[in-house]
Parts: sequence; C-alpha cells; structure tokens
Amino acid sequence: MAKAQDEETSHGDVTLRVVVAEDQPIMRAALVELLAKDPRFDIVADAGDGAEAERLARQMSPDVLVTDLDMPVQDGVATIASLTQDTPVRCLALSTFGSEEWVLSALRAGASGYVVKHSEPEDIRAAVRACAAGEMTVSPQVVSLLVDQICNESPASRRPPLHDPAEDGQPPALTPRESDVLACLAGGMNNQEIADELHLSVGAVKLYLSKACDRLGARDRVQLLVRGTELGLIQPSLANPETGLARFQ
Repeated sequence: MAKAQDEETSHGDVTLRVVVAEDQPIMRAALVELLAKDPRFDIVADAGDGAEAERLARQMSPDVLVTDLDMPVQDGVATIASLTQDTPVRCLALSTFGSEEWVLSALRAGASGYVVKHSEPEDIRAAVRACAAGEMTVSPQVVSLLVDQICNESPASRRPPLHDPAEDGQPPALTPRESDVLACLAGGMNNQEIADELHLSVGAVKLYLSKACDRLGARDRVQLLVRGTELGLIQPSLANPETGLARFQ
C-alpha cells in the first residue's frame, strides 16, 4: 500500500485521506499509485472486496472512499449504501462503464459521483478532490446514460428514491427559489454559474441547495439531481447539448 506525501501543496490544499477498493490487484495498485502522485492525497488503506473496504473505511475514517462496484463478498453499491447511512465518508464510484442499473444503483446508494476507469489520470484525481468538497462529479458518458434513462422512463415507472421523504404520495414542496436553483443544477451549472444566472451570491446558492437537499432527503448535489428528477420536480435539461452536457465534456 502506497502513501501520498504528507505535505500540503503550494496552493494551500489540505491533505485528503483516501481508501481505495478494487478487487483486481493490478488495477488496485495502479489506482493507488495514480492517486499517490498527488501530494494532496494520503492513501490510508486499500481493499480487495467491499466488506473489507467498509471495515477499513469505518476504522480509518477517510475523507473519500474510491470504490469499484463489481467486487466479491460485498459489492460496491452495498458498501456505499452502508457507509453513507451513518458515516461522513464520501464515496466515489470508479468503475468500467456498464449498464444504467450499476450507475443508478450507485447514485441512489449515496455515491457522490461516478467516474469511468478509462478517464484521464488527472480527471480521476480531480474527481476525488471534488467529491471531498461535495461537488457533483459524473463522467460525461455516465451523464448521457443517466439522462437517457430518465428521458425514457415515464413518471409512473420511476422507482422511488431511497428514504423517500414524500408523504401521502406527494413529493416535498420546494420554494420557488429552491426550484430555480435545482433547475440550474439540472442544467449542469456550478455554484458560480447558478449565482450569475439567478443574480444571487454563491453563499445564497449553497444555502438554497442545502435546503433542497434537506427537503428531498439528499446527501449531496448528485443525489439531489437524481431525486429531484425521480420525483418529477425537474426536467433532465442535461439532455440539451447547448446547456449542461457540454460542461461535462
């Protein structure tokens, strides 16, 4: 198991504690080496199956768990669901590009992002940093699949989100401003872009997103996007190439 350097970078970034979970030894070693090249990461443990990953994550209290999904003993989705239920560990799914079932299952379970393994090394490192910061991190291919899945589902056929906070079959009500912010999020905008679009401060945008997360029972921006769409509160405007999807490419 390799460890990243302990020092902070010249930009003042804090060192992030990371656990890597991957069942293939060669791939696991490659991931550890790839992340360890960034001095902002301290790779505190690595695991070969989901159960070991969960045990180590609970023991080591990392900032981020970078996990494969198709693993023995306990798959990555179950590991993510368990950790996000009662720990502050953020989880980044890093997997080969598979079916929408894997993608949606990981996001519903609480993953803060989903990145394909053949992404550029710096894109993977950036995804881990963004995950730790609570930012939405989804590979362009995964965004396309997610949007296609949502567009092809009727509202009646959509599965309810985990821990659905709706009562009496009605989705929670968002305020008009929260709905505006959520719609911008569905367009792929970051906080600064949402602030510029709605003439708000970045702090106000964060507050509205936080309140929307509370109302929908979402942990972060990724779950907020998925749950808002599943509940029919937003349209998947990421499908419009002139808006959100272009920002992920």
